[in-house]
Amino acid sequence: MGAGMAVSEMLSSNPEVWRTDKSRLRMVHSDEPGIRSVQIAGCDPDDMAAAARINVAGGAQIIDINMGCPAKKVNRKLAGSALLQYPDLVKQILHAVVNAVDVPVTLKIRTGWAPEHRNCVEIA
Repeated sequence: MGAGMAVSEMLSSNPEVWRTDKSRLRMVHSDEPGIRSVQIAGCDPDDMAAAARINVAGGAQIIDINMGCPAKKVNRKLAGSALLQYPDLVKQILHAVVNAVDVPVTLKIRTGWAPEHRNCVEIA
């Protein structure tokens, strides 16, 4: 019994929060069984690329970018589903992360950033 693959909890790409022991431990994945997929969130392409590299160095086999979280706490930092409002920034983030690592990169999105603004096909 169990999932064939699970994705980690969302990890911030902001290097300011990586200083705590709790955050550093969340970035070590090499001893985890099965496929190791790590979800990162943020809005700065360079920070997202750095977060992807650090997590791959720590054992991640897949990087999942969170552009689907609707939480206000996340969206206020222009992360999660708030990014769907800015297709050009989404493109920059995807380009930076895909070029930063040699593992598959996936993207978690919603149909849009609001019910009246559905742009998932454009984002995809």
